[in-house]
Amino acid sequence: MHIKQSIVIPAYNESGRLGHTLESVADYLAKERIARDEFEVIVVCDGCRDGTERIAKSFCGRLPLRVESYTCNRGKGYAVRRGVAVSLGRVVAFMDADGATPVRELGCLSEPIIKGHADVVVGSRREEGATVEDDQPVLRRLLGRAFAWHTQAVLGLRFRDTQCGFKVFDGDIARALFAGLSCDGFAFDLEVLAEARERGLRVLERGVEWHDVEGSTVHPLRDGVRMLRAAWQIRERLVSRRRVRSRGVAVGLTVTAGTLDSRIQA
Repeated sequence: MHIKQSIVIPAYNESGRLGHTLESVADYLAKERIARDEFEVIVVCDGCRDGTERIAKSFCGRLPLRVESYTCNRGKGYAVRRGVAVSLGRVVAFMDADGATPVRELGCLSEPIIKGHADVVVGSRREEGATVEDDQPVLRRLLGRAFAWHTQAVLGLRFRDTQCGFKVFDGDIARALFAGLSCDGFAFDLEVLAEARERGLRVLERGVEWHDVEGSTVHPLRDGVRMLRAAWQIRERLVSRRRVRSRGVAVGLTVTAGTLDSRIQA
C-alpha cells in the first residue's frame, strides 16, 4: 500500500470539536476524490478523559483512520511526535483538532513539497494571502504578537507565524526530524522550526485560511510563560550542540595537524 498523504490530529479532551473536524476531512476526501488507500488520518488521543476516543473511532467506517491512544496526558508536542512516528505518507501534515485551519489547505501547502521545492511548509495567519476571522480578545492577540517577537529575538526564527496549527512536511524528513525532538508541550512548533533550520531544510511560509474556534485548551498567560521558558531551553540545547561540534572539529584538526607533523619529521 502506497500512502501519499498522512494527516496527524493531536487531541486532548476534544469531544466537542473533533467530530466537526473529522466530518470536514471526510467531505474533503470525497470532494477531491482521494482514494482511501492513498490517504490516512491519525488521531492521537493524548490522555483524553472525555469521549474524544469514542468520537474518533466512530469515523472509522468513513475515513482511512487510525486512533493512537494512551492514558497519561503528555502534551501536544508528544502527541504530534507519536503520530508522525507511525505515519506512512509521502507527505505528512499535522492540523489542530478544532479545524481552525481547514483541511482544504492541505493541497496548497503540499504542492511545494510534491514538486520538490520545499521540505517543510508552514501555514501562516500573517503571511500574504492569509484569510483570518479572529474573534480573540485583544489581550490574547497582543500576547501572541509579543510571543512572536520574543521567538525571533531568542531563536532567530524569521517566520511571521510559528504557532499556526497546520504544517506540512516531506514524509521521510518529518519522521527523521520529529524523532530527534524533545518538547512535549505547545512549544514544539518552535523546536521543529529551529531544528529544521539547523539541518538546512528548505522551509516555506504560506498564508492560510484561519478561523477562531471557541474551546481552546491553551491558557494565554500560563502556557505563554511555559513557551517563553521553552524557547530559551531550545536555544541552550542548540548552542550546546554547536559547541560540541566545534570542539569535535577542533580536535579533528589537531589530530590531522599532528599526523602531518609526524610524517614531515619522518
